[in-house]
Amino acid sequence: MSTMSKDFFHRDIQLFVDHRFDWERYFRLRGASADVAEEVETYRTILRTAGEVCEDIETGARDHWHEEVRLENGHVVVPPHIAAGYDKLRAAGLLCLTIGPAYGGYGLPALVNCAYIEMLSRADPSLMTIVGLQAGVAQDIEKYGSDELRRRYLPRFVSGELQGCMDLTEPQAGSDLGGILTRVTEENGRYFVDGGKIFITNGGAQVHLVLARDAASFEQSRGTTNGLSLVLCPVTLPDGRANGVRVARVERKMGIHGSPTCVVEFDHAEAFLLGKAGAGFRAMLDLMNNARLGVAAQAVGIAEAAYRAAREYAAQRVQFGAPILEQPLVKSMLTLMAINIQAARALLYRTCGLIDMTDALRHHLESDAANGNRAALQAELEHNTQLIRFFTPLCKYYATEISNHVTRQGIQLHGGIGYMAETPSGHYHSDSIITTIYEGTSEIQASFALKEMGKGALFAALETTRAELETLRDRRPELVAEVCEGIRWITDSAPALLGDPRYALLNAKRVSEMVIDVVVAAELLCLADVPDGRPELAASYIRRHMLAVEMNARRISSGDASRIKRYDRILGL
Repeated sequence: MSTMSKDFFHRDIQLFVDHRFDWERYFRLRGASADVAEEVETYRTILRTAGEVCEDIETGARDHWHEEVRLENGHVVVPPHIAAGYDKLRAAGLLCLTIGPAYGGYGLPALVNCAYIEMLSRADPSLMTIVGLQAGVAQDIEKYGSDELRRRYLPRFVSGELQGCMDLTEPQAGSDLGGILTRVTEENGRYFVDGGKIFITNGGAQVHLVLARDAASFEQSRGTTNGLSLVLCPVTLPDGRANGVRVARVERKMGIHGSPTCVVEFDHAEAFLLGKAGAGFRAMLDLMNNARLGVAAQAVGIAEAAYRAAREYAAQRVQFGAPILEQPLVKSMLTLMAINIQAARALLYRTCGLIDMTDALRHHLESDAANGNRAALQAELEHNTQLIRFFTPLCKYYATEISNHVTRQGIQLHGGIGYMAETPSGHYHSDSIITTIYEGTSEIQASFALKEMGKGALFAALETTRAELETLRDRRPELVAEVCEGIRWITDSAPALLGDPRYALLNAKRVSEMVIDVVVAAELLCLADVPDGRPELAASYIRRHMLAVEMNARRISSGDASRIKRYDRILGL
């Protein structure tokens, strides 16, 4: 029996690039005069090239997965395969792809960049953390940095000469960034950072974006996210002198061994302000939200790798005279893995497409081209922005939890050999676990989504989904009816969450999953009638998940906050 193709830019990614984004409108809003088909083919060429490089990187990553980062004489040393993989991406011009052409980048849309990040994560999730953060840091410099900072750093980020990291976490400030104690002091127009950060991904990078508390308002703002500034802190100052930045320790981890995770100390290190003093939390949110979508793409890539390995093994492993792929339970496991991966991909790519269209709308509104359409376009921009704020934590939550499930099933499908240290199935699972933790745990993401629901995002998302479904009713009436029934279950159960914030938080995951189920169902249905659209995958997802929506809605409607007191009794609190 033949094995699966190793093609990285495969049909399930191509579906979203080719059929679920309105490229014509995107370029029209941006005022571009380019041939749309030609531009999209350029994106496809970039992704095909990236896929070929990723395939080359994958072998080294799997063979050397156990090799860890070292700290030698204060310098972070990554394993040879990580350095080699980075050099291959650098040689192919595949770094900081979203940065504008003015600084040497391609200015790629978020949707195309997401596909690249997914492919790279499938090849080597450790390398992805380095490359993904490099791009995210560059984007924040491009948006908030002065002209001088952009000219000084961005071309070197794009060329791969420089790498970057974001420095947020402190021992007392994890998810609650109001606890940050690292301080930034202004001295005659210059800024200096003192303090320490922990769990800093790629903390050996040459450029650190540090979130620190302004010394001038330190006591007044302490315990809040007010008074935080975002600064660029280079390891080497522009005049060539060493700055007061030191990596004190490199952590040992369960997975992503090739990605440095560091303790970083700042001893009156000179830094350069990004944006306005005291407004750093808002600027850092841009980087954090981009990172959350990057982690979602990383999770999908890891899951794709695990699924392909499991399917290939099932096709080759013969028991009772036939490949285990012929066993009904094995087929069921693999089918569920494939469906879940495409579902996570659907939500993620939908969100990235919203980001791109919103950027195009903003560009159009800032020009003089909007004219009489301005009010409608402004309303669309605000609506999209609301959905992006809502969908971003949902993407991070869903994709990472799916990745954990898929990679765990991959071990199970391999049987005893899956538990052996030398086989990759366990590696995929070890790598996927961190995706549910960093850039905000799954529980934090669900609570963020719940907060956005309270601002009206829930009903905005449901109305948008309902409108999309109406365009499909003539072609898929039964499936559309099932999803609309799922929407009804959500709206009917929502009032039960309004009375008690504790009960709402208790159900944050449940209601998040309900929303995800109907949004993804609509996305998969929209793809069902295009070439290679996989209508049976959509139907299977809908029939399974609309039952889950009903079950979750019934549980929400029938419960109350007294369940929390029962938990207290069980825990002896």
